[in-house]
Amino acid sequence: MKTIQILITVPDGVDVKVGGTAAPQQGNSKPFVSQPDPPYPGGTCPEHGTEWKKINAGYSKTKVNEDGTPKRFNAFWVCPEQGCDEKPGRETVIEDVTGLPF
Repeated sequence: MKTIQILITVPDGVDVKVGGTAAPQQGNSKPFVSQPDPPYPGGTCPEHGTEWKKINAGYSKTKVNEDGTPKRFNAFWVCPEQGCDEKPGRETVIEDVTGLPF
């Protein structure tokens, strides 16, 4: 039998099952990493046609860390209309693995 190693990256908060059992929960122990403000993405909200509004970096009013302190967040762009959840598109990288020999 041949053994291969597979590396899979999953977002935070996703349960990973190996052999049908969930991996033990370790909590989010990653430290906050401050990032520069993202540049203006251009374009408008596809729903309302309004220009994007920048939300400055700050502290969450609803989410807290394990020690009870408010979670920090980096700046981001959103639609300025009340109740709209639209955000400018993000560049994504999708790796084509269909040509890999197995």
